[in-house]
Amino acid sequence: MAVEYVYEHVVTPIDTTTSGIAYDGSYIHWACTARERMMVDHLDMSEAPSPWFLVGETNMRFMSPAYLNDRIEVRVTVGDHHVEKGYAKFDFRFINKTTGQLIAQGYQIIFFYDSKTGKRVPISGEFRKLL
Repeated sequence: MAVEYVYEHVVTPIDTTTSGIAYDGSYIHWACTARERMMVDHLDMSEAPSPWFLVGETNMRFMSPAYLNDRIEVRVTVGDHHVEKGYAKFDFRFINKTTGQLIAQGYQIIFFYDSKTGKRVPISGEFRKLL
């Protein structure tokens, strides 16, 4: 069973427009933060060469805005993946913690690679803990 990781973010002034709603780009920032926190909290990062993956694609669908001071839960799971082809898809769900409303959802596809050769490699054994 795949690990679900929950990262909580409070919407701050730096996240918002002059009208007080969160920038669309803020969601990508929160997703990346949640992804990295998930890895740090669940994997032995000393085993991962740096850098060890690249983001190949990001997609975000917005349903309802987040506002200044909202508490947002970013729920992350690893979805579709292929060990030998060296890719994994992170699925993100953004939920307003107070109302329980799903406000956005999206995904990122990452590719594992060897930084010395620049070639794609299979998913590492350490990352498989998240699958």
